[in-house]
Amino acid sequence: MSKGEGKDEVKEEKDLLRVSINMNLEYRWSGGSYYTKFYRAWKEERKILGAKCSSCGRVYLPPRLICGDCYKKIDGWSEISDKGTVRAYTVVYQPFVDPRTGKPRPVPYGMALIQLDGADTTINYFLEENDLSKMRIGMRVQAVWREELEGNITDIIYFRTIEE
Repeated sequence: MSKGEGKDEVKEEKDLLRVSINMNLEYRWSGGSYYTKFYRAWKEERKILGAKCSSCGRVYLPPRLICGDCYKKIDGWSEISDKGTVRAYTVVYQPFVDPRTGKPRPVPYGMALIQLDGADTTINYFLEENDLSKMRIGMRVQAVWREELEGNITDIIYFRTIEE
């Protein structure tokens, strides 16, 4: 029998001291030359650029420096459509604090892995649709952009279903 087994333990409840403070945490960092080019084209021309491997031809979105297939440095760019295909989807019922608003995101909301036309990879993004019975693999979607672009990923509000 180890020390303390079989003995009644007395638990003390202590009042917790709560201190409310507001913190303003502003971050500035460089995404490097690839993200600079990516977001500059995004903001200034409303273009989505993927990093294209000149060795194997794979197009990455978001852009990356090294190809995950052939391990060569990626040195090319390819314009990607803001239309794409849903490869996986779900409906989320658990709210979280949306960093764009600072408030809980209304539930339910749709999320999907979307392969934009011209890219070989997928991005995980919000869908306008939140009814599972209306979602399907292969569903076509298009980005709904914010009116004034800031040059960051939140410039796309969500993806809406389109018929083609």
